[in-house]
Amino acid sequence: MTLVRFFRKTGRFVGFEAKGHTGYAPSGQDIVCAGISTLLQTAVLGLKELADVDLQVKQEPKSGLLICRLGETVDEEKLAKADLILNLTFLGLQQIVADYRKYVQISFEEVQENEV
Repeated sequence: MTLVRFFRKTGRFVGFEAKGHTGYAPSGQDIVCAGISTLLQTAVLGLKELADVDLQVKQEPKSGLLICRLGETVDEEKLAKADLILNLTFLGLQQIVADYRKYVQISFEEVQENEV
């Protein structure tokens, strides 16, 4: 199962952590895993290229780990763009969960003001 946890601070998305493989199908044929990976990788790309935010990204493909958090110094305009991108990613994942609940779960974690 793939677990995706979104991080929010003061009501805005500030990152996510995904881990695990869905187990829906063998590697290379797993459409659920491919859909999740596409959404999350696109979010990272959008945060870098469209929102122009500094990111802390860690990826371990073998374990299915992808961590993406906004850097500590993000101005209000960039934070709003990042929140929009991460909200869209969350909505896309909700659609996958609706059809493949057995293979993917999403959750939230509120982070403190001094955490990112």
